Amino acid sequence: MGQYQGYEQYKDSGVEWLGDIPEHWEAVRLKHITNKIIDGAHFTPTYVSEGIPFLRVTDIVQAGSNSINMNNIKFIPEEEHEALSIRCKPEKGDLLYSKNGTIGVPRIVDWDFEFSIFVSLCLIKVIKQKISSEFLQYSLLGKLTETQINIGAKSNTVTNLHLDKIKEFWAALPPLEEQDAIAQFLDHKTTEIDQQKAKIKQAIDLLKEYRTALITNAVTGKIDVRQVPIPQP
Repeated sequence: MGQYQGYEQYKDSGVEWLGDIPEHWEAVRLKHITNKIIDGAHFTPTYVSEGIPFLRVTDIVQAGSNSINMNNIKFIPEEEHEALSIRCKPEKGDLLYSKNGTIGVPRIVDWDFEFSIFVSLCLIKVIKQKISSEFLQYSLLGKLTETQINIGAKSNTVTNLHLDKIKEFWAALPPLEEQDAIAQFLDHKTTEIDQQKAKIKQAIDLLKEYRTALITNAVTGKIDVRQVPIPQP
């Protein structure tokens, strides 16, 4: 891409929409580099004012952030959390992935408190000897996964991505050391891009304010437009 240099040698990945990958990389399915891919509770639990956090898609979908939205989190009794944890127990370092409604949003669990999840979220436990959560998170944000989502998503009243489809996702897999380097590079570059986006948004907001003020002043007689030269086309 542009100023970035590619690898010296590539090979056919064997996956049509993936194309060529570096010669020393592998094309693997997600189920072969994870210990568990499972969704959360298939029923609405008992909500209480204080208890164990119960996360839904809306709690992790927050543009430009790898955090969770703590403002509207639901809580469930500890005994219900313990029952749910037998089947699905999220832990620090795991990956959450939205699979219902707003789909395709990954979030690394980088907090220490215990919590349970709803069926709209998928829990992915990686095999750490094969792939890092940081690299997988970026991989799930890429065009390759977007293509597979479009193939695998089923739409009724909402969009749903089934677990069996997620397990069959393909990923391009470099060695672990290279995964770490890629994740660090993307951390740095995406932060730069997000900062630029914030500056552009601020400039747009200022231009909108200026536009509104200009219109208001012109139509209320605060400025004499007859004195303002207008360039001819």
